[in-house]
Amino acid sequence: MDSTTERPDAPASRRRGRGRRRKPTRRSLTTGDVVRGTIRVFGELLFTAGILMLFYALYEVYGGQGETNREQDELAQRLEEQWDRQESDEEHESEPLSGTANSRMYIPEIDLNWIVVNGVSQEDIRYSPGHYPGSANAGEDGNYAVAGHRTPGIFWDLDQLSDGDEIVLEDANNFYTYEVIETEVITPDQVEVVDPDPFDPENNDDPERALLTLTTCHPKLQNVQRFIVHAEMSESQPKDDGMPENIADMAPADSEEG
Repeated sequence: MDSTTERPDAPASRRRGRGRRRKPTRRSLTTGDVVRGTIRVFGELLFTAGILMLFYALYEVYGGQGETNREQDELAQRLEEQWDRQESDEEHESEPLSGTANSRMYIPEIDLNWIVVNGVSQEDIRYSPGHYPGSANAGEDGNYAVAGHRTPGIFWDLDQLSDGDEIVLEDANNFYTYEVIETEVITPDQVEVVDPDPFDPENNDDPERALLTLTTCHPKLQNVQRFIVHAEMSESQPKDDGMPENIADMAPADSEEG
């Protein structure tokens, strides 16, 4: 005979409470909660600002390359027109206007060439290296001194140059090849590096060497020092003889077509 044990019904109060959760008590904010929340929000804002600044810095370094290329193309066209006018005696010698084209410079070691403009103000050298006013002309005795920003496409890789590397200047009639004789890092106040003869100040009034000096900021992305390249002219070649062999593969597109 089977027997069963019947479970007495649970009290009504327990049946009513079964399946319900007690509502948690809401904890009031403490000073610590407010401080932690403020720090978290502030940290997120700093992180976002850091990312934006990084993108801005990258644009400043790399983003302007397209503008530089466009400006260089326009300057190259103006320089060719200027040289044509000189050959036809339509242009008389006068004080060059700031920001106008002065010469073309080639540095085969870093596979770059630029139009060098007249002047070294921030506006003058925004997209080009600039020729120091009053310094020698290309190929002349004295110091053809040039300043350029430490940006990609301009003087970013200037520190890759070493003794014996070649730099070529082109004017309306000739190519002038200079060989690097020294590189150095200086402070911004050492302006004597662009003197007519920075190696022998006694010759500044009557320089006996044809020198070339390039100046740019150092280190990269900073402005606390200057990186300097000194070079001395080793040879010149009339443009009627074609491009020098050391830059033959760097001929501008219009020259190749001609």
